[in-house]
Amino acid sequence: MANHNHWVEQQVPFRYCLSYFCLFRKNLRGRLSRLPLELASTSLPEPECPSSEFRNGVDFVGYQDYPITDRLPRLQHSAATIRYTLNQVHRYYIDLQGTFEQYLSACSRKTRSTVQRKVRKFADSNGGKLDCRVYRGVNQMLEYHKLARNIAVKTYQEKLFDGGIPEDQKFLSEMHDLAQRDDVRGYILFAGDTPVSYLYLPIADNILRYDYLGYDPAYSSSSPGTVLLYLALESLFQERRYRYFDFGYGENQTKQVFSTANFLRADIYYFPKTVANYLTLYGHAGLDSFSVACGRLFDSLHLKQRIKMIMRSKVLA
Repeated sequence: MANHNHWVEQQVPFRYCLSYFCLFRKNLRGRLSRLPLELASTSLPEPECPSSEFRNGVDFVGYQDYPITDRLPRLQHSAATIRYTLNQVHRYYIDLQGTFEQYLSACSRKTRSTVQRKVRKFADSNGGKLDCRVYRGVNQMLEYHKLARNIAVKTYQEKLFDGGIPEDQKFLSEMHDLAQRDDVRGYILFAGDTPVSYLYLPIADNILRYDYLGYDPAYSSSSPGTVLLYLALESLFQERRYRYFDFGYGENQTKQVFSTANFLRADIYYFPKTVANYLTLYGHAGLDSFSVACGRLFDSLHLKQRIKMIMRSKVLA
């Protein structure tokens, strides 16, 4: 394990949320190690507290995307630290070795048929054409960003959660740097002359990261997000340049449908034992548990989907 550790110092936002609503967030600075994706299937012991990485000005140290075989306790104490474990969910990815046809043949017949039917339906609604445009390089990515933002502002994710592709200067500067190194791809799906869906993929170490996917809700019946992802993957397999397409962690239907592999992972943080950290961590854990309990209650009463639909209709009206 030690041979694969690469420690970086960065800020991590701890979000205090109630269901879909973020009440506030607390930004903490930590020293972090993240294992390479190719080690995801490696059998690893539970990590130990990397006490040598504690530095002045650092709130915590820990591991992100650490593969685990079983779920760990949320909070665990040692003599000097509190271990706080978050995001114990599956991480999904696609192995981009081989051809697009081989990738499709590895999917179930039902999945393949469903996705390809959506692609044909979208083409039929646009005169038999599929217009998916790829953007790369500084000038093209600036044009891409304008088109993507025009789509993002129409979505409920943008209006409720700021969940669309960002427009702030920090993001634009990062995109510019990536584009200069040819380490980003942008995809836009058009219906006629109208951009209807966007996909943004930064690249590092031959891995494409699934950062932002959005679509115009006026075209939702045509599944533009699914169609765009299918066409983007076809293009990426043809490039034959990248090793993995990383969906990141979290459960949703898109990741389950398109991925070729997954593993259980966690973010494991070690905090010094202080009164302030007890309040921070137990407050965060308590609010999260309450939020999960509310979600289960809404599910049992069959209210969760109805609430989501009401939220979308109110925001998009």
